[in-house]
Amino acid sequence: MSNTAGSRRAGVPGDRPGARRLLERVGATVRRIIGAPDYDAYVVHVRTHHPGREPLCEREFIEERLKSRYEKPGSRCC
Repeated sequence: MSNTAGSRRAGVPGDRPGARRLLERVGATVRRIIGAPDYDAYVVHVRTHHPGREPLCEREFIEERLKSRYEKPGSRCC
């Protein structure tokens, strides 16, 4: 089987249009399921709803979310 310039390799994500976007959406979904903070969504929210406010850097955002999550467990049983 010859490999021509127009042929594509199966299973290589970069070879298909939209594969990167699909992987980003899958990653965002998994983060929502496990409760991991979504920095990109936070930045979009701050810039849209609070235009005069500068968003936290990613490290500060994650630290703040983790602190908030574990200081106030809410209805967690343990």
